[in-house]
Amino acid sequence: MTRPSVARYDAIIAGGSAAGLFAAARLAQAGARVIVLERTSEVGAPTRTLIVTRELERVLGFRPSAAIVHAVMHMDMHSRARKASVTLRESDWIIDRGSMNRLLFERAAAAGAEVALGTALVEVGLEGGVARVTAAVQGRSLLLTAPVLIGADGVRSDVARALGFGAARAVPLLQARIALPPGYDPSRVRIWFDRALTNYFLWLIPDSETTAVLGLVAEGGKPARLVLDAFLQSHGLTPLEYQGAVIPLHMPWRRLERRAGKVRALLVGDAAAHVKVTTVGGLVSGLLGARAAAEAVITGRPYAQAIASLQRELLIHDGMRWALDRFVDADYDRLLGGLAPRTQLWLATQPRDRVAEGLLSLIAGQPQLALLPLSAILRSAVRAPRREEMPHGQTAWVR
Repeated sequence: MTRPSVARYDAIIAGGSAAGLFAAARLAQAGARVIVLERTSEVGAPTRTLIVTRELERVLGFRPSAAIVHAVMHMDMHSRARKASVTLRESDWIIDRGSMNRLLFERAAAAGAEVALGTALVEVGLEGGVARVTAAVQGRSLLLTAPVLIGADGVRSDVARALGFGAARAVPLLQARIALPPGYDPSRVRIWFDRALTNYFLWLIPDSETTAVLGLVAEGGKPARLVLDAFLQSHGLTPLEYQGAVIPLHMPWRRLERRAGKVRALLVGDAAAHVKVTTVGGLVSGLLGARAAAEAVITGRPYAQAIASLQRELLIHDGMRWALDRFVDADYDRLLGGLAPRTQLWLATQPRDRVAEGLLSLIAGQPQLALLPLSAILRSAVRAPRREEMPHGQTAWVR
């Protein structure tokens, strides 16, 4: 049997994710010979509706108009007994994930990166001063080598598994597309905090003038489909289709780069779990990680240095999530019922992707905000948090 010839590159990127394609474009623009190996035969499938801040444009360096399907200006937050509303200074964008990836694919290809669709990784190793990747496409075997290997192949990363990075923690996300109720303002996002349903929150995000996605993060063994369907039914809503994903949770001490001599392997995007665990949003943070990875490769800097600011930001979200996991419904009532005007202004103007830079000003403006999570943490240290059960259907729409 004829052995496959060896194709040599400057960088091999496993996974045609947004992060992988963004890193490919930046490396190719710097003159590197890059190949992206994508298992699926179509970029951007399956798709999913995302909400992002305007930080997306600032990170990308251009406005991704082809991927923006809608914009929202207002956020209504509901607990069991309270409501708070915020009007954003800059509208959030609603993004179609598939369109976003196709846009980044086009830009990577235009920069000179090669993208091999329908190509599955078979074997990965760091040996002989190079990263060696065996891949399969249409029954043929490919052998590729490069001094740099970037794993951008998602939460169940083959690169992470093969090179011993360890598995990422993850939670399931499920959302249903629905028709908006009559009279609903399509510029308003709605968020519910209900510990009987999820430790996170439920969301309704309009993605057009007439439709929206309504979803939740399920954890603790709760069946996402049953919880979501019961919530939809209790509000008289019918699902048009479902969108699901497995979302990695940031692990602050996880190693994201391995070296063998001069060869480097780095993880980006969902493979690196670059996700804000407060909102489970990972598009902007994943792109920031990809940009840092490309910079580390181009300059020779350690990846850990290049992503230091991103890791600090994500660590803030880790701490906030740790405290919120100890909340009970009454804590959310107190939180939403006690938001001072200065705090509401902070929420309206501070991008969710840059919380670290404004956190001290938030606490200075309303110091009691720090006392609420502290009391929840102290209470949980004495006894396990009590979940206040409530039958579905008692949380009514607030117009």
